[in-house]
Amino acid sequence: MDISDRIKYLRNKHHLTLEDVGKAVGVGKSTVRKWETGMIENMRRDKIAKLAEALHTTPGYLMGWTDDESDPALSPSTNGFSLSASEFGMIEKFRALDARGQSAVLNVLEHEYQAIAGDGSAPTLSQQA
Repeated sequence: MDISDRIKYLRNKHHLTLEDVGKAVGVGKSTVRKWETGMIENMRRDKIAKLAEALHTTPGYLMGWTDDESDPALSPSTNGFSLSASEFGMIEKFRALDARGQSAVLNVLEHEYQAIAGDGSAPTLSQQA
């Protein structure tokens, strides 16, 4: 089953119209129809994440990385943290970087985190959960 089949299957399974899915993802119903027919093959990451949420599944299932519709390992919500589409996209970009790029990103992140942690505005893990 490819992504177009999975989209149509899940939309029908959850009794959603093309318009329902389009509104949830922020696209027109014609775009959803094109996804279902395979006329549009390349989808943006943020749309995949929103589509997965609208269809009550995971991006991993839609992409065919797993056959489990609810595989928590590939879900944008793991370990009690809910990820937005942009956060999910950032993780994908980070993983695509080589070791040098990942190190640079982590250094900037740590620097920025320390800057706000010094003024007490940085949330702790227990505050985020």
